[in-house]
Amino acid sequence: MPRGDFTIHVIGSMMIDRVVRVREIPRPGETVAAEASAVFPGGKGANQAAAAALCGARVRMLGRTGADGAFIRDALRDAGVHTGSVVVSDPVSGAATVMVSRGGENAIVIAPESNRRVAAVEVERFLAGARHGDIALFQNECSALHEGIAVAAMRGLRVWLNAAPADDGLRGLRFDQLDGLVVNETEAEALTGLRDPARALERLAERMPAGTVVVTLGARGAIVAAGAARFEHRGFEVDAVDTVGCGDAFVGAFVAAIAEQRTVTYALARGNAAGALAAMVPGAMPSLPSREEVTAVAMRAPGARIEAGERSVAGGVPQRCEACGYRLVGKRLGDDCPECGRRIREAVLGGRWTDPVVRRRFRLASWLLLGGASFLVLFVGVLAFSLRRSSPVAEVVAVVSLIAWTVASSAGTLIAAHSHAAARRWSPASIGGALRIGGVGFVVTVLALQLGWWGEVVGIAGIVGVAASDLVFAWAIGRFACGTRISPVPRARLLAIRWVGAGAVAMLCWSWLELVLVLVRTGRSNDLPLIALALWAAFHLLTAIELVRLVRRMPVAERRP
Repeated sequence: MPRGDFTIHVIGSMMIDRVVRVREIPRPGETVAAEASAVFPGGKGANQAAAAALCGARVRMLGRTGADGAFIRDALRDAGVHTGSVVVSDPVSGAATVMVSRGGENAIVIAPESNRRVAAVEVERFLAGARHGDIALFQNECSALHEGIAVAAMRGLRVWLNAAPADDGLRGLRFDQLDGLVVNETEAEALTGLRDPARALERLAERMPAGTVVVTLGARGAIVAAGAARFEHRGFEVDAVDTVGCGDAFVGAFVAAIAEQRTVTYALARGNAAGALAAMVPGAMPSLPSREEVTAVAMRAPGARIEAGERSVAGGVPQRCEACGYRLVGKRLGDDCPECGRRIREAVLGGRWTDPVVRRRFRLASWLLLGGASFLVLFVGVLAFSLRRSSPVAEVVAVVSLIAWTVASSAGTLIAAHSHAAARRWSPASIGGALRIGGVGFVVTVLALQLGWWGEVVGIAGIVGVAASDLVFAWAIGRFACGTRISPVPRARLLAIRWVGAGAVAMLCWSWLELVLVLVRTGRSNDLPLIALALWAAFHLLTAIELVRLVRRMPVAERRP
């Protein structure tokens, strides 16, 4: 997945979205009964950060919420957003009450609360780590908007503002400090006094002659002024289920393309694709599409229709039959699959796991990792036995088990990294898998060359690198079920795996340093201590067991009665 050299730094809101579905939006003084209600993670800042990350951008976020909003931070992490600057200890969380009609239209009331307590000093501290040319993305749901924009501009960042909501908080806005502005028709009218979107676009472009102004038109797409150039995209046709979050999906996908240094035409198509796909799924953040989905739709002609079965997310009609993989375009819940005859139930799979071939590869990878970990445990056990009694048979078993562990675990790591539901080309899991293969190859080469004592030092350093790559891979397994309704690895067990892995890497590093010191002083080498190898084996075994458990939790259709 291509990533630009630039990071998107989002300073924005986090809201607990309480969504009620109604037949029609009530008129003033009218009381209506809700048909359904649900709670989702939301907030313009959080939604846009998640949308940009899901589209492949490198994203950091600064925001505030209370303890009851901690699930928003977890959802951001699942989307790939760096949340080190997200505070979850505010006394009162920001919240939004969202009414959604049967036609997909919405009315929203927000209570900013924690979002109004974002201090200017926090923004300045957050942006201190940004590089020149990075993108700072703001909305108008947080405090310190003007101060934050000024700090970002002073640091040489490209400042983008989604001027929503268009209220008194935008008074005195310095348009000359903005590189990009995104507004909808209502917000464009509030900023210019002009009802016609095209005229409002020109008026805003006059205030930002060197910047980019985007006016979104809902189902009719968007228009853009970038310097003297003008662009238009008619959007895509969908049967809207819920339009909440569509604008945020557009902003996140559009700015992610800008961060990749793409053209405005490309960014516009991707923004409209993301917004259209988001309208097909209830909720704001849960409706945000993946990069693969956005890419597939953005390549179509403007105005093309997107069918309901084309969304590869959990919930609703699955994209493909979860038993045989047959494409279910135009089918409804309760229908029978034309290929295998199984009843079509609400999708529990999402992301890349909608493809049964990918699921089978992931199952294979998990069992390979478990087999490899078992061989490593066997190797450590035989090694412990050999320290007490020398045996030719034990030596053979040790060599065979070591080779089997190397092959099985390396193959399993690489396959799993590219076969989990939220797999990305350069995700932490894939980076760990690639480093592991490279590290194993390096160690084998060094040991085969028999380069003497310094070759032994380099070889053991390579082993430490392999262990570190294993830790990188294990650090990412908490996101392997992201985008599905399969329960992920429990947090307590995930933390235990990470601590065991960190301990194994630390002990191996210490052993390597000790080896170097012994060689320098005495010219003699010593082997890696058994306790370090045992800890590493335990780490491998725990990781593999959790992946096998994850596979066994896949409630796919062929396992149902």
